Amino acid sequence: MMERAKSLLLFLLVAASLVQSYFLAYNMPNMEAKEKTELDYVAADPLGPEEQVENLLFPEELVVHMGGNKHTVFYPNDNFYNLVLDKLSMREFKGFQQDTIAAVDWDEVRQNDLGIEVRFGRAVPFELLQKVFKIDSNFLFSADSISRIWIFARQDREEVRTFFFSADGRNVYEALRADLTVQDVQQCVGFGQYWIPFSYWNGGVYVPDEEKSVDSLEVSFSQYTPDQMQRNLFNDPGTTQMIQDREDGTRIYTDTKRALKIEQEPGWLSYTDPVAPTDSQNDLSDNIASAVQFVNEHGGWNGRHRLVQSETEAGGNVIRFQQYFKDLPILSSGSFRFGYMQLAIQQGTVASYERSMIVLDEMRSRVTAKTSLPGGEVLRTRLLQAAGGDVVEAIYPAYMPTPGEDVMRLKPVWAIRLLNGEVRMIG
Repeated sequence: MMERAKSLLLFLLVAASLVQSYFLAYNMPNMEAKEKTELDYVAADPLGPEEQVENLLFPEELVVHMGGNKHTVFYPNDNFYNLVLDKLSMREFKGFQQDTIAAVDWDEVRQNDLGIEVRFGRAVPFELLQKVFKIDSNFLFSADSISRIWIFARQDREEVRTFFFSADGRNVYEALRADLTVQDVQQCVGFGQYWIPFSYWNGGVYVPDEEKSVDSLEVSFSQYTPDQMQRNLFNDPGTTQMIQDREDGTRIYTDTKRALKIEQEPGWLSYTDPVAPTDSQNDLSDNIASAVQFVNEHGGWNGRHRLVQSETEAGGNVIRFQQYFKDLPILSSGSFRFGYMQLAIQQGTVASYERSMIVLDEMRSRVTAKTSLPGGEVLRTRLLQAAGGDVVEAIYPAYMPTPGEDVMRLKPVWAIRLLNGEVRMIG
């Protein structure tokens, strides 16, 4: 009996050994190692939400002409801004015809005709504008960029005309088949009678005749960590080294090709990835789309943003997105950098990337005061002083941020943009 038991045990041991040898020899899938080595690719942590190009192209302002030389302006934080923009985005614009800007007496149109000017602040390529408006793409000049759209209804006849202004300031494109009616224009213009009156000033800028009330805010915030951004910007953080750690908390990381500089105060990062220059022409639309995709994949969008700059430099394009809070732009000054993302793009490849790591929490904001921004003659005087003899291209309300220990203070100001692109603030 004992011998049978020993024989059975020996048989089982031999069988188990054979089974184990089979698994080792043929590497069964369920026997694979689960542990990754340090050389394996580490997936980036999802941080902020992704965004689509069309959501970053909204106008800087809508100028409403009410006839009789009466005007008003809707900014993105104003009640009627979205009502007018939604109506226009549902209409179709077809049958484009090019003409010189002098083909129309714009002073007469501005003073006498009912109309809406859609002002973008910076030129937007037709190709991208088609993501916002229903624009016919089958015309010869669709490779151009557009700075504004002017829609007006002639008082002397039942006619609506729509013009797209070229970025060069010399040409306009008229949409001969736009399905806008006089009643559409009248309805949009009608909203203006309930708003602050604005006066035409100094070659194209509209200045409010009255004070504008805007809330001062305190907003709680958090920050992305250096480790999160390192993992997001380097495919293999295992090969990345920190080569410098300064007393002020600034850290510099590199994988021998790319470099990442993180400043703890004020929470700003600069990332560079050298791109070899090429002789090929840069496509602005492609570069803007590449910039959006890069941010989607490397940090995400910490709040609402708008395309405000797409300037060409040697070998590429500089793309800047301005951050908005409560539908007003955030404009930092001095050594504190906050409220924008900027990328240098060459042939669709990102050569540099700058942004803040501070993330505002819109659900945790509170009003601290009502601030009255000046209007009328007081504002015009201060505009001249702030411009210092330079040409003012635009004026709009904005927030100036000041960081606290755990909150960001947002103070309303008037911002002025000069013809050279510089932005100054009137507190």
